[in-house]
Amino acid sequence: MVPAPARGLSADSALNDPDGEDEGVIRFSIAGIPVTVRPSFWLVALLLGWGVASRTLLVAWVVVVFVSVLAHELGHAITARRFGAGVSITLTTLGGFTRWEKPGDGMTPGRRALVAAAGSAVGIVLGLAVLGAFMATRPWGATAASVVLMIAWVNVGWGVLNWLPIRPLDGGHLVLALLDMVAPRRTEGIASAIFLVTSLAALAAAIYFQFYFAAILAGFMAWAEISRLVGPSPRPRPAPPAPPGNLFDLEPPSPTPEEGTRSGE
Repeated sequence: MVPAPARGLSADSALNDPDGEDEGVIRFSIAGIPVTVRPSFWLVALLLGWGVASRTLLVAWVVVVFVSVLAHELGHAITARRFGAGVSITLTTLGGFTRWEKPGDGMTPGRRALVAAAGSAVGIVLGLAVLGAFMATRPWGATAASVVLMIAWVNVGWGVLNWLPIRPLDGGHLVLALLDMVAPRRTEGIASAIFLVTSLAALAAAIYFQFYFAAILAGFMAWAEISRLVGPSPRPRPAPPAPPGNLFDLEPPSPTPEEGTRSGE
C-alpha cells in the first residue's frame, strides 16, 4: 500500500462502481472478486517511478506496483469474504481500497482488525518470499536485482508503513477496532487524539528526511484530526467503522442498507 491511499480498505453496501462507465477504466474479476482500475492509478504509479534509470525499469516499476497493490487489496477482500462479506476492489489515485458489504451476522471488532491487518500481511509475505528466492538463486543481472528491490520495497516497505497508527491507513483501522474492544463508548475521542499525535510525528519525520510528498499527506491527515477534535461533537456512530485502503485505506459501513458510503500511507 502506498502510504497514502493507500486508500486501504473501506466498507460499502454497494458493490458496483457508482460512477458508471468512465473512460479508461479497466474492470475484471479475480477469484470471483470484482476489480476496477482507474486511469489515475497508472498516472500516479508512473510519477512515483519517474526517477528510475531506464524505460525498462519504469515499466517494471508500474507492473510491480500494480501486482503488489492488487495483492494487498486481495488480502483485505479475501479475509472479509471469509467472514461472509460481499467485496469488491478499486485501484485508484494513491493506491487501492476494498469495499465490503457488512455480513448478516455483523463484523466484530476482532474480525475488522483481521481484515485491516491482512492486506499488509499478504504484501510482506510476498515481498520476503521474492527476496528470499532471489538471494537463494544468485547471481542475477543488474536489472533483475533492481526489480527484486522494487518488489521488496513496495510490499515490505509500504506494507510496514501502512501499519502505522494513522488514519486512514490500515494501522489506523487496527487502532479503531482495538479501541472498540476495550473502550467502545470513547473510541472516536481517544482515536482522534492518538491519530493527531502520530500524524504530527509522521509530518515531522517526513520533513526531516525531506520526503515532501509524504509530508503533504501527513499534513492533511493531521489537519483532519484537528478538525475532528475542535469541530462539533460527533454524532454517535451507528456501528463501529469497518476496516482500509494502502497507499491502502478503510471506511465505515453504511448506517442503513440503503445508504452506501465510500471510503477514503
